[in-house]
Amino acid sequence: MPDALTTEVEAVIEANQAARAELLTAVDALTAGQRREVWFGTWSLHEILAHIAAWQDGFAIGLEQMLAGERPSIPGFDTNAEDGEATDRFNAVAASGASDKSWETLLGALRAARERHEAAVRRIPGTLAADRFIEGRTARRLANAGEHDREHIDAILEWRRSRGYRS
Repeated sequence: MPDALTTEVEAVIEANQAARAELLTAVDALTAGQRREVWFGTWSLHEILAHIAAWQDGFAIGLEQMLAGERPSIPGFDTNAEDGEATDRFNAVAASGASDKSWETLLGALRAARERHEAAVRRIPGTLAADRFIEGRTARRLANAGEHDREHIDAILEWRRSRGYRS
């Protein structure tokens, strides 16, 4: 019988996997032109996926650092800036150049980020104490990458509906 921490970690992994499957379904069956259509501020689906991949890779790096006994940090995220400014800057860098990348490259980056992240999350039991994985703690927030996917799914589905792009 798995311990409580292992059970919680597995639940987070399952939620992350479900969210990613929903995200991929939301962006499926669109033409190249539709995927490059700018509709989310100055972003298309290319920028959205690039920034999701960058954040998830950053979450993975932060978890890897925690698992090694180090202070977690996300490369490229300026912790000295105001929170909103730091987030906006990170997002801008993550999204820059995404429209020049192929869809397959973006999906590959998304897959690689998910795999790295999931591997780090799976190492939590046996490495971190259970009290470091409770709601609100850094390890839990870094592990919950699916929440970020879900932040974008509804907007993508609404955009598809508004344009008549079937899903």
